[in-house]
Amino acid sequence: MFERLAKQAEILENTWVTHLLGLLPYDVAQLIAREPDEIANDYGEVKKILLKRYKLTPEKFRQKFFMHNKNLGSTWKNFAYELGSLFNEWVNAVKADSFEKLSNLIITDQIKRKVCQELKDHFIDEWSKLNSPDDLVEKLDDYDTLRSTFRSKQQRKEWHYDKQNSLKDDSAFTTNEKKRLYGIAHNERVNQNATTVLISDTLQGPVRCQNQF
Repeated sequence: MFERLAKQAEILENTWVTHLLGLLPYDVAQLIAREPDEIANDYGEVKKILLKRYKLTPEKFRQKFFMHNKNLGSTWKNFAYELGSLFNEWVNAVKADSFEKLSNLIITDQIKRKVCQELKDHFIDEWSKLNSPDDLVEKLDDYDTLRSTFRSKQQRKEWHYDKQNSLKDDSAFTTNEKKRLYGIAHNERVNQNATTVLISDTLQGPVRCQNQF
């Protein structure tokens, strides 16, 4: 906004710093005044100091560009200029100084808009620095591959665990069945032996009686 007003007022660029200092808070103006003369009198260097001071990173300019709205009472011409200024600040901050770099920047941003929050959080430390579509998609594909591999291993592990539990249950059931069947067979043998003894005693009884006479 300052640059636009300065141009409209036809203020010479080499005097921009002087005019700008009068508009800044006292502590910020003092911060610039403490710099060497070659920096304090250079509008480009002063601008860098202000951007750093207010933490206006490339990502901030990108957000401002896409979220900027037309102010009530403002003209569409002013709105277009404001968007252009924010866009230029964003582009200059990432040094997209050629058509190829600008194209990569816009394509990369479009890809980022399609990425889920989980991926953004995973690459949070380098997200704003990923301005090349090739670099971005390589990282995204690597992440998807690793995630798929991990899920596959996890599923196999869970299947193996469930299978072990199933085998344990089958083993326990078989053992119980064996015990039950063994008990039945054992009872049947005991009953069979008892019947045999009873029949034998019955047959031997009369023989002994005949011998007695």
